[in-house]
Amino acid sequence: MSAMADNLLYMTKSQAKQAVKFLHKQKYVLLYCSCCSDGNDYKTYVKLKSVSYRYTGHQEYYEVLVKGVDSNGNKVSEHIDLAYTYFQANEYADCVGLALEFYCLPCEEQVEWECPEF
Repeated sequence: MSAMADNLLYMTKSQAKQAVKFLHKQKYVLLYCSCCSDGNDYKTYVKLKSVSYRYTGHQEYYEVLVKGVDSNGNKVSEHIDLAYTYFQANEYADCVGLALEFYCLPCEEQVEWECPEF
């Protein structure tokens, strides 16, 4: 998922660990960048199978990876930007980066949660 600006695509190891711990508690995530102009401005709901982090090979930066399946049954395996990753908070989806109190500039802090059954 390419974003307008990679807010939290790369992070410290401590941040990556926090994010993985947080995401392990989620059943689904929403990958969404409403302000992206590169064709990624659509909502992708992912039923999580695994969440992990890895060293990027660049300076001291790490990235968070999610694996699962989207609402169309397609396998998903990608590193995510926490500024454009959302978790379910009742009928809304809240930004993971902001929930973890990491500095980021998401397009939207909260969006409507419209996850289909899958």
